[in-house]
Amino acid sequence: MICDAETEIPVSLYIAPGNRHDSAFFARLFDDLNQRFCITYGAKYLADSAFDATHIYKELHENGVKAAISANGRGHRKSEVPKDPEYKKRWATERIFSRLKEVFGLAKNRVIRMKKVAIHIHSCITAYLASYLM
Repeated sequence: MICDAETEIPVSLYIAPGNRHDSAFFARLFDDLNQRFCITYGAKYLADSAFDATHIYKELHENGVKAAISANGRGHRKSEVPKDPEYKKRWATERIFSRLKEVFGLAKNRVIRMKKVAIHIHSCITAYLASYLM
């Protein structure tokens, strides 16, 4: 999920199996974001160390987006948090997931198959948007 860190509104979402790495879906999410919104020069992409990959930095740079991504230690050293003062806003995404799980029932998924899971997730996000943004 990509969200606006200021308003805590999800702006792009892709549902995938849990055995796939988050960074594998960056291009799809970022393309969706580019199609729906006009990203201004100097915008920032705040992400955890799962998105510490050369192809992601390259894509962001080509689109004029500043990267504030935690460096992944890759098991050899400790991961490093970027020195960007706005990096703490990254927690907006974590707060959205927390609310979806605790308040809107995303943690209580009782269905099998991607189509049914997707319906459940979209229902939780719709309830989130309706209650927190209205």
